[in-house]
Amino acid sequence: MAITTNDAQADFNSFIRQTAAGTNPDKNLLTGTTGSVHTIFIDNTSGSSTNFLKLYDTSVVTHGTTDPVFCVPVAASARMRVYMKQGITISSALSVCASDGAATGGSAPGGTIAYRIFGT
Repeated sequence: MAITTNDAQADFNSFIRQTAAGTNPDKNLLTGTTGSVHTIFIDNTSGSSTNFLKLYDTSVVTHGTTDPVFCVPVAASARMRVYMKQGITISSALSVCASDGAATGGSAPGGTIAYRIFGT
C-alpha cells in the first residue's frame, strides 16, 4: 500500500528569524519570490506580553503604514503553530515583522520572537 501526502510544504530555506526588543520592530525580507505560506511556528516564550507576528506581501515594509496580509497574536510565554490549509498567497515578496500591536500599530515586541515559516 502506497502512502501519499497532499498539501506538501517546503521550508522557505530554513528561515529562522529572531526579533529582539528595541526601539523599532524588525522587518525581515524572507524571499523576493512568489509562493504560499501554509504553516508558521512561533516561539514567544521569552515574551512578557502578547506580541504579534505580521506577514507582508511586499519587499518594503514601513511599520505603522504598511498593512499586513496576515497578523496573529502570540500569548506571553507561549509557543504556537498556525496552519493555513488554503495558504496565504504571496504575489510579490514575503516580509515579516513582529511587534506589540496588531495591524499597522505597535512598536518593538516585548522579548524575543523566534519563528519558522513553511510554504510552497
